[in-house]
Amino acid sequence: MKGARNGSSLGHNVSGAFVFLLLGVFAVFSTLLVLLSAQLYRVTVDQTREHNDQRVLGNYLLNVVRGNDAANAVHVQRFGEVDALCLDLHADGETYVTYVYCYNGALRELFASAQEPFDPEYGEIICPAQSFRPSQSGGLLRLDCVDGTGRERNLCAALYCGADGGEAQR
Repeated sequence: MKGARNGSSLGHNVSGAFVFLLLGVFAVFSTLLVLLSAQLYRVTVDQTREHNDQRVLGNYLLNVVRGNDAANAVHVQRFGEVDALCLDLHADGETYVTYVYCYNGALRELFASAQEPFDPEYGEIICPAQSFRPSQSGGLLRLDCVDGTGRERNLCAALYCGADGGEAQR
């Protein structure tokens, strides 16, 4: 009888060790699954943010030009080392300017009175950008920019309003 007890005790020890081993393997694989899922989530969020920044850059630039297309209202100006797209607005006998430019790694917008001096520090950040070079030739506006990831974008916009003050037919 003594031998039967020892065999039974050994069986319980082996089955108990097997259960703990199985739980350990489950815990390790669960931890790996969580870590891999977290990494996948980070990559997805980063790619989404990058894609959105690229979309914002192009869409913002074209929409700000379209929304401010008026006779003699769109022009390009250089302030020291900063090239700016200037969009004039005349309201209540005053002239206001929206400056769009790249400064300190970001595309920025500054809305100010035309009487105020231009200071690039005060602009509101729109999205990350490495450079922005606007140029104008007649009724064609070219916007060359490099987004925050280094991808170059070249946008062209036709200005519909002529210098005579009348809006062209679309």
